[in-house]
Amino acid sequence: MSQQLVTCLIAVAVNLVGIMVIYAALSHAVVRHRTPVVIALIVISQLFWIVPALAIVEAQKASDAGSYALWLGNWLVCGFSLVIFAKSATCIPVSLADTARMDGLGGFATWRQTVLPFVTRDLLIVAVFTVMATLLPFWGCLTLPEAGNSIVLFQRFLSPSGRIAFMAAISIAGCVPLLAIFFAAKRNR
Repeated sequence: MSQQLVTCLIAVAVNLVGIMVIYAALSHAVVRHRTPVVIALIVISQLFWIVPALAIVEAQKASDAGSYALWLGNWLVCGFSLVIFAKSATCIPVSLADTARMDGLGGFATWRQTVLPFVTRDLLIVAVFTVMATLLPFWGCLTLPEAGNSIVLFQRFLSPSGRIAFMAAISIAGCVPLLAIFFAAKRNR
């Protein structure tokens, strides 16, 4: 197995674990109608790709599209996850959370007992889509190494750190349509 493939798979795994933790917290915030927390988690989910992308940039000297795959994959899956979590939130009885609090459960235990059973299927679907969205572009880089140099136009004009800063800025701008999806799904409940 090549070092490039191992680096890509590790980056995808790190991204998946981090994103699933963020989406678990997002599901709790959506169910509890905590709009400021949802907004903060959307922003965090859009910037989380930087963590595994730094490993790719360091190992590959920013010569492939791995960091772009993580960036685009997280952006695509976030909007989808917001819609399915908002839909699942309508199925959770409010009395479950009230009962859990009366039983003395803390925040994490309340989420585990009242929200997780209703969103487990959704989290699995989001995990599969996250892997699909972030892993698919790697195959082109592995089978056609020269394809990595022409993925994006600005790659030739910016330094590796400049590219990550530019993509982080675009990630923040990319939160706008995701927030619109969240508020549209919230209004339709």
